[in-house]
Formats: sequence, structure tokens, C-alpha cells
Amino acid sequence: MLPNHKKNVLAALKRLNGLSNKLETMTEEDAYCGKLLEMALTMQGHLKYIQAEVLESHMHTCAEKKLSSKKDKDAFIKELIKTIGLSTRS
Repeated sequence: MLPNHKKNVLAALKRLNGLSNKLETMTEEDAYCGKLLEMALTMQGHLKYIQAEVLESHMHTCAEKKLSSKKDKDAFIKELIKTIGLSTRS
């Protein structure tokens, strides 16, 4: 992973962990459902950011190598399509 992307992902994961802990505490304390939903949606935003950072880094590093190889190109494209398809399931 590119260093800057790795730094961004690690920071986002730390925020996500904090949000997860906060959501757990709020749930245990019977917080207002709207606030729980807001927290869960915030977490979802962090996950989407992490996905975008990893994908961008992947395209700059692994993809470059795989797409330049006739042997690996088709398998890489199929893998990427599968991964993106899985990430859009609800």
C-alpha cells in the first residue's frame, strides 16, 4: 500500500474503532435511536473512505503490475470486478 494511503487508512481505522466503542456504550445506555443511527451512518462513511483509499492505492501499485502482464491481466480484472461487486452489496 502506498505510504500516504496507509497512513490515511490507519487513522480512519482508529476513528472507526473509537466510533464503534462509542456506539456500543450508547447502545448499552439505551441512547436515543436517532443518535445510534447517526453514529452507525458515520461509521459507514468511514468504511467507504477506507475502501476508496485501499482501492486507489491498489490501482497505483498492484494493478499497474498485473495489468502490464498478459498472464495476470484477465484474472486481475475478474478479481477487481468481484471485489467491487461484493463491496456494493447491502
